[in-house]
Amino acid sequence: MARRLLLLVLVLVLVVVLGAGAAVAAVAVTRPGLTDDRGAVDARWAALRAPLAARYEGLGRLADALGAAGAGTRSTTTELTAELTTWQDLTTRPDPGAEAASANRLEGLVARVRANLAGSARLSRDPGVVAALAVLDTRPVPAAEATAYNRAARRYEVARREPLAQVPARLLGFEARPALAGPAAGLDTRR
Repeated sequence: MARRLLLLVLVLVLVVVLGAGAAVAAVAVTRPGLTDDRGAVDARWAALRAPLAARYEGLGRLADALGAAGAGTRSTTTELTAELTTWQDLTTRPDPGAEAASANRLEGLVARVRANLAGSARLSRDPGVVAALAVLDTRPVPAAEATAYNRAARRYEVARREPLAQVPARLLGFEARPALAGPAAGLDTRR
């Protein structure tokens, strides 16, 4: 009986040691690639930060114009204002993943504003709103840089989701870097 217990303990110790070794090996194998891929995404994001900041400065004007036109309490306007605050907070502590997610939410809100304007004769003719949209439209995101960022982000996300990399990616803080959509991706979605 004592021999069986000793054998069982030895087998359990061996399993734990091998499991820990496998985990260390997984980290050692995947970390350099994840680090390189995330670095490539973040470098591509750096080229987008200034054009997006200029574009979203124009969104601030649009939110102000909507408020002045009497649409300040509409959910789209309040959400736009809140997301602009999030974007501005991110400029003080850069975080490419959070910035890309915020850019996607802002572009979604711009699409909602355009849909609301299409359904409102009063707002669509408001000079302040029209001028703010015109400013926004003159500040497109460079399509080549957005495409390069999206390619790098997709490559990184594929690497993060590989079976061997999933656990180390989570443990080591390799957070998602979302691809950009709509105008942030260099796509013209105006009607």
